[in-house]
Amino acid sequence: MSHELRTPLTSIRGSLGLLATGLLGEMGEKASNLLRIAVTNSDRLVRLINDILDLERMQSGRAPLTYRNCDLEELARQAIDAMTPMAEAAKVQLLLEAGPAHVEVDPDRLQQVMTNLLSNAIKFSPAGSQVTVLIERLLDGVTISVRDNGRGIPKDNWNRSLTASSRLTPRMPGRRVEPAWGWLFAAPS
Repeated sequence: MSHELRTPLTSIRGSLGLLATGLLGEMGEKASNLLRIAVTNSDRLVRLINDILDLERMQSGRAPLTYRNCDLEELARQAIDAMTPMAEAAKVQLLLEAGPAHVEVDPDRLQQVMTNLLSNAIKFSPAGSQVTVLIERLLDGVTISVRDNGRGIPKDNWNRSLTASSRLTPRMPGRRVEPAWGWLFAAPS
């Protein structure tokens, strides 16, 4: 089903992108603003559909991981760079505390996990706070943590938050909550 959604959405996104370039004529400010919103939302839908397709492949065993030697600090910087616009809009500062750490990892999957965890941390952190990606080298490996000043997951929901079928959606005034798959890729059920 997700494939059937992706094909027309890709066409819609391409058409919106063409309009956004201005090659088909100039638009007024109101139309340009509506187009920007449509482009942003179509990009979000494409990412969501791709996440669903990835999940389906992972669950069926058809999504092999591609391991490479990677610099975790660089991967974390890329995830932070990708989430900076969202953080700036929410008035949340993103920080990185890391030293050199090279590991064998699938960089695309790890990026996906870090980006989703950062997204959740930003959504649930109050304005003016900080979200920190911390990379710690241990004797037997490396730990990557995303720390924030949000209210956190209530202790009685910890086990539920690690299952693929659950989604915790506490209400925050002035903030819209959207689906995120970070935990799912970090700890599939």
